[in-house]
Amino acid sequence: MPDLFDDDFREPPRRKTVCPIIDVHTHLRDVRNTQVLVDAARLYDVVKIVGITDFETSRRLTDAFPGMFHYAVWFDYRHLADPVRFVRDNVKLCEQAARSGFKMIKFWFKPEFTVPHGVEFDDERLADVHAAMGELGLIALIHIADPDIWFERRYADSALWGTKAEQYPQLENALDRTPAMRVIAAHMAGDPEHLDHLDRMLADHANLYCDTSATKWMARELGRQGEKARQFFDKWRDRLLFGTDIVVRESWTPRLYRSRYWIHRKLWESDTVEPLPIEDADSDGQPMLTGLDLPEDVLERILYRNAAELLDQ
Repeated sequence: MPDLFDDDFREPPRRKTVCPIIDVHTHLRDVRNTQVLVDAARLYDVVKIVGITDFETSRRLTDAFPGMFHYAVWFDYRHLADPVRFVRDNVKLCEQAARSGFKMIKFWFKPEFTVPHGVEFDDERLADVHAAMGELGLIALIHIADPDIWFERRYADSALWGTKAEQYPQLENALDRTPAMRVIAAHMAGDPEHLDHLDRMLADHANLYCDTSATKWMARELGRQGEKARQFFDKWRDRLLFGTDIVVRESWTPRLYRSRYWIHRKLWESDTVEPLPIEDADSDGQPMLTGLDLPEDVLERILYRNAAELLDQ
């Protein structure tokens, strides 16, 4: 899908704060293609990236980009039908991740997965895995739900997929069951449309964090809420982390990577009101990019310090 504007995003917008940036949510692949992400990240003051990848790729990336990455590894769903092997293999995965210096395990428990596989994040088969993660200090990075518009269109059959609200008990039950396991709920816990809901969940679960990843989704939904979003980010400044969800792909040009960081810069650090400079398939009409202009002390927590503290524990 082509971008709308001619800007190549080589010139980052003026910063409001001077703090470095940690991107806690990306998807990595080979060194050659990841180089394009690293170049864009460095241009936009990103000093550390958490990348989802496998163990072998992580070794090659660490050799190529020393000090640039922390890593997350995908949870292994292959043996759900064999509960003993499923638990054993994933506890071993956690132990290998910890030995290898990985910081996170990435989980996918959105409707497209939970419905056909008949498993949710609070499933008893995951209890020992979550306990191991808590003991090993590993963080769960989880995709739990999708935009409201998907539940209106893609998941319109709520009898099959469930409502959006029905996606969250699995997350909250797991948070309650294993308080030692810290959880980053990706994409503002999949619910930037409903900040009151996020406020309640963060208040109820001290081990819950949210990341800001998914560029179009965040720009579209948070910009609409203006002052409410600013108040939310101020209140929860210690539990929110910057992320993009950039996926390294063979087909992505340097301009595409830069555009995502450019939009995030404008969203968090400016008061701009302008058309979003990339297409958004989930929007009816071209959405506006409305900057939240967060205070400098809030920006420092979200863009850098929260992630630095969490990843160093």
